[in-house]
Amino acid sequence: MEEGVIIALDVGTGHIGVAASDPLKITANPVDVLNRDGTEFSKIEEFIKHYDARTLVIGLPKTLKGEVGMQAEKVLQFVNELREFLSGIDIILWDERFTSVIAHRMFQKAGINSRKERKIKDAAEAVLILQSYLNYIRRKKRD
Repeated sequence: MEEGVIIALDVGTGHIGVAASDPLKITANPVDVLNRDGTEFSKIEEFIKHYDARTLVIGLPKTLKGEVGMQAEKVLQFVNELREFLSGIDIILWDERFTSVIAHRMFQKAGINSRKERKIKDAAEAVLILQSYLNYIRRKKRD
């Protein structure tokens, strides 16, 4: 397993949730929510440099059948543009089915109202994507 922090993105139409692992790759932590305003690639590059990340995990919202639907196509287009902008980082697409549902249920159980949820859900979904990936690489290393 490579050294350093892993960054995850939850790419939406208007916002991008950002999460980062700890250096030991045990936990995922929320970092920020970026607006899709044309500056997002530069800001992602800044996070990569700040955390000295070598890996970027991007959630791919497949359909319930595991297929690439309309939203996943938009994410793939974003990833292709990001690859042209960035260099020297591995980009991993990670199945993020159900992260929205899980995050919403977590907020409900915590008593967080929908107004506050909208402000933090993108970062929380990025955390869920990254934690799922971290759990996977730990299991893979153990096996």
